[in-house]
Amino acid sequence: MLLRFCDEIVMLIDGGKPMRQNQWKKAGLTVLSAVFMGSFSIAAADTGIPALAATKDVAVTEYDEAALVKFKDNTLEYWEIPGLIERYNTDYQNQLQSFYYNPGGSTGLTKDQMSAMAADLRAEADEMERDANDVQYDETVSRDVYKGYKANMHALRAYAQQLEDAAKGKGAGGSSALRGLRITRNEKTKTAREAMRTYETLKDQYEIALLNQEIAKQNYEAALKKKDLGMMSKEDVLTVEDALNSANGSALQAASGLNTQKQTLITMLGWDYNADPEIAKVPEPDLSVIASFDPKKDEAKAIEMNYTLYDTRMTSSKSAGGAVTKARNIKDQEDSVRSSLDLMYKDLKQKQKAYEASETLYEAAKADKAAADRKNELGMLSRQEYLQAESAWLSSEASHTAAKLDLTGAIENYQWALEGLLDIGSSSQS
Repeated sequence: MLLRFCDEIVMLIDGGKPMRQNQWKKAGLTVLSAVFMGSFSIAAADTGIPALAATKDVAVTEYDEAALVKFKDNTLEYWEIPGLIERYNTDYQNQLQSFYYNPGGSTGLTKDQMSAMAADLRAEADEMERDANDVQYDETVSRDVYKGYKANMHALRAYAQQLEDAAKGKGAGGSSALRGLRITRNEKTKTAREAMRTYETLKDQYEIALLNQEIAKQNYEAALKKKDLGMMSKEDVLTVEDALNSANGSALQAASGLNTQKQTLITMLGWDYNADPEIAKVPEPDLSVIASFDPKKDEAKAIEMNYTLYDTRMTSSKSAGGAVTKARNIKDQEDSVRSSLDLMYKDLKQKQKAYEASETLYEAAKADKAAADRKNELGMLSRQEYLQAESAWLSSEASHTAAKLDLTGAIENYQWALEGLLDIGSSSQS
């Protein structure tokens, strides 16, 4: 199959004229360079690789029609992030396109086909080695021919090895491409969710900054009136003015930070940087899922799925000493997974307690806010008094939101660890 494919390419290179097999061998290095070099790109016919009519419409995960409609509206909801990453994230789409069109990412072949092709390549390499030996001392044959045979022999064996690795799920091909896509999707999803949680935090800070700005403005106006009435010195007024200037600066800084975070988030998910989608609040954490976590039971999955550990296991050990080092490295990394998972669980439980405590304070703050609203409607509060009540409410709400986001992040970090996203350092062996 490979030779037939290469014959076709060489025919195109040679002006459409078929070449005999021995001529293909002589031209083979150029051909193989075009076909294999770099990411090992075997073009397989009739592999069922889907066409990319529009990059943004291609995805890995299937969703129902209702979800697909939601993906295209101008509202970002937390649950949408994985689907938006698959459909609109530039880095993921580029990798997905490579996966479809560049068999360096997938080969488009079954394991058996890859193994069979590898065997053919090795047989061809052996033949080239014999041919090279035949012409090595033949003075009627150009030295370049001998060098070409040898170069092609080495290249074919290298490509055969790549195919064999791909058939085993290693190297650049086969299941490793799907693994790479999965890793990219998960990492991008994790990053985008963190960005959305940060955005909600910054939005709370921005709203507090605006209210503090309004309070500072009210205080300054009151100070000017008192000064006019001789009830406040010029120096005291300047102090109040400084507080207003500081509040104005804080509001501008908060607005800038919020806008930057929004741009970071939405461009990750397919919007233009200057778009203005509505960003929904992050949902309350699902406390029921925490009951299913058990570090002692979960460590097996976390170890099995860990990306760094996988790479370490796939590292070749060509000596007894290397094998010992590799085994020691694997054990250290497995211990690191166990330790990290246990610490993550303890941190999660602490954040759960903090969240549950914030719930009580939040309910009390809501009652205080409702009471302040009633008094304000009845004219029982001054503008400044009501703003102070509003400030207390926003602070309490922000604290509750922070506890919610902290717990959500802790739950997801634990879940990501079970999916392989747990940083345990480099996979390199020292």
